[in-house]
Amino acid sequence: MTRHRIDPALLLLWARVTRAGNLHVAAEGLFLTQPAISHRLKQLQEQAGEPLYRRARHGIVPTPLGLRLAKLGEEIELALEEAEHLCQSTEGLLHGSVRILASNSNAELLLPGALARFRSNHPGIHLRLTTSNSRQARLHRDEADLVFVEDDLPEPREARWVQECLLRTRIVLLLPAQHPLAASAAPVHLHSLQESTLIWRESGSGIREAALQAFRDLGLHPEIRFELSGLAAIRDGVRAGLGLAFVSATQNSEPSPGLVTRELVPEIPHRLAVLYRDPLDRASDTLLQHIRAAIPKLMPTE
Repeated sequence: MTRHRIDPALLLLWARVTRAGNLHVAAEGLFLTQPAISHRLKQLQEQAGEPLYRRARHGIVPTPLGLRLAKLGEEIELALEEAEHLCQSTEGLLHGSVRILASNSNAELLLPGALARFRSNHPGIHLRLTTSNSRQARLHRDEADLVFVEDDLPEPREARWVQECLLRTRIVLLLPAQHPLAASAAPVHLHSLQESTLIWRESGSGIREAALQAFRDLGLHPEIRFELSGLAAIRDGVRAGLGLAFVSATQNSEPSPGLVTRELVPEIPHRLAVLYRDPLDRASDTLLQHIRAAIPKLMPTE
């Protein structure tokens, strides 16, 4: 016997007819004519291969097979109602977790405020943040949903990976307010820093790599004597007189009392970017929207 695929729409119709118990009543409730109802039920009966009902004095009486098919139709109705409820309920959709891997500069400058607001608005989402440097973040990107880096490398070649630049800014020089270079507001040329003691970010840092490349482009090779991780350690080292340092020009990295920044010549670009697999899940996409919305507040003050 040839088997026919059962049309779910016919099962939904049959469930409603069964509840009405009468073809005429069902037709009125569905805003259809009775012949249209009869025609569709005939189609379902042909697909099922057996009668669905027998006529009675005041309506219809489902056969055993008809009752079982009506129950399946009701289950489809419930599934559709649940799907509609989920689509209408943001809180119902935003459950789960988002794994974040971020370079230190992103973790210091870009993410704190956005993550705090996101947690407040979406408590059903579990966030997990791991910090590293840009090089390690790229290397371990398969372990996270959103990967924040601070370099300008080409986009990943793997299928589905997207690289999006979130913030384009620049790197500036951080120095004590009493330092001779701070006496003038003029930009500081990298050539004038050849004899200065510099405090460098950790190996793999985007700020470090960009600054070193700028020196190399000028044929300069500065000494790397002091390496510190994190903006707080860099500030403390500069304040203590250990040396000068390079930091992002974003507002969140404005120096604390006793420290000043100066522009550099040539300008050293600094970019904060995110890597992710396309398409993003709903929770990760919503978090990324929160982060994008925070970008204008981080733009450097001219």
